[in-house]
Amino acid sequence: MEKESSLPMWPKLDLPYGLLMKAVLAPNALVRGSVFSTLEYAGAAERPVITEPLLLATMKQYRIEQTAGVRLSQSDADVFFWLLSRIYRRGDPSGSPSTFFEHKEALAELGRKRGGKTDLLLADSLDRLGQAEFTYELHRSDDGEHPDAGDEEVEPAGKRLPSIAGRTRLLSRVERCDRLDSKYDYQVTIAGGVAVFFDRNDWVVLPNTERKQLSKEPLARGLYAFYYSHRHAYAMRPETLKKLMGRESMQNSKWLHALTTALAKVKTATGWPTCEVAQVGIYAGKIVVTKGARRRRRKKVGASVSV
Repeated sequence: MEKESSLPMWPKLDLPYGLLMKAVLAPNALVRGSVFSTLEYAGAAERPVITEPLLLATMKQYRIEQTAGVRLSQSDADVFFWLLSRIYRRGDPSGSPSTFFEHKEALAELGRKRGGKTDLLLADSLDRLGQAEFTYELHRSDDGEHPDAGDEEVEPAGKRLPSIAGRTRLLSRVERCDRLDSKYDYQVTIAGGVAVFFDRNDWVVLPNTERKQLSKEPLARGLYAFYYSHRHAYAMRPETLKKLMGRESMQNSKWLHALTTALAKVKTATGWPTCEVAQVGIYAGKIVVTKGARRRRRKKVGASVSV
């Protein structure tokens, strides 16, 4: 059990309209790297079991190792970000915050159909999120800025502050509510250590509209979250992004094909002017993403803070 006095503080979110239902909250540290792999573990595909500390590829301001559990995926990310958002919609959390929910409620808000396999997938995700454990180092500068996506040589502006280091799970408790008089199916507790990932406003609000359009495309979903979390995206080499998406084991030719296809799907879903591997010019061979006007006006989903 975590001691309340030793836990980091959960920050208040600077969102003028609050965290609306058409969006989810995510720490940048968890979308700017391979904590949630974009590989699809389905059918006979087995998730790697962590038997010794595994250093996960991340942007250089983070160092994260997974020390227990199995590798997590984008479907697990959906569930975890939904839980974080649910906690914050009910007020500013403290300590190790808990939430109760019905199975059908969770599936509806996640945009998933009810039924046999879908029910099991949610239960499995909760189990994986409860078993996964991580150690981390988070690097900060005195102006709160972080390097943006793409250029591994970019360093944070301002004076470096001491790194924040520690260990945490994502969920500290997952309990089925099996009592006949309970109107809920689950009680889930977010590990108090997760609060550290929100330090110095290092978080983003992701609109659900695009993520749901990409719900069957784990690589496109991971790319979308990664690039959405940055104000500006520097041109990046495909081999760098390959690691950040948790696809190190793919052959380069297959990776480039999958990447090109996924970038096109992100562009279609978002209406971003540029989202591709450049073929000509000074950035030829690199991924170029330019975010701008969308194809149509959308209602606000809450302000996002990307650093």
